Amino acid sequence: MEKIVSTTHNKAVTDTKIIAKHFGRSHEELIHALRDLKRDCGTAFSQENFVKQEHNSLHWITCAGFLILSGLFMGARDTRIKITFFDAFTKAQEEINNS
Repeated sequence: MEKIVSTTHNKAVTDTKIIAKHFGRSHEELIHALRDLKRDCGTAFSQENFVKQEHNSLHWITCAGFLILSGLFMGARDTRIKITFFDAFTKAQEEINNS
């Protein structure tokens, strides 16, 4: 089974490619939506929760960032996917707390 949330720099994160894949969107489409969200969320929140990687368009997304970003996806199937991600974030955070 693919690991959808991992830990980096003592934070639980996923990335935009994983999110796009699971919600059936293109990565480019997700990045476009993320640009608008980053503007709407403000600099402080965006810098903390939507971390752009240096050499590509990939972003690491925290649980709080995922909460905001996943609000774009509606429907029963999307709700089940969101729950799967939240469970994975919870498990990753527990690993951080126990280390």
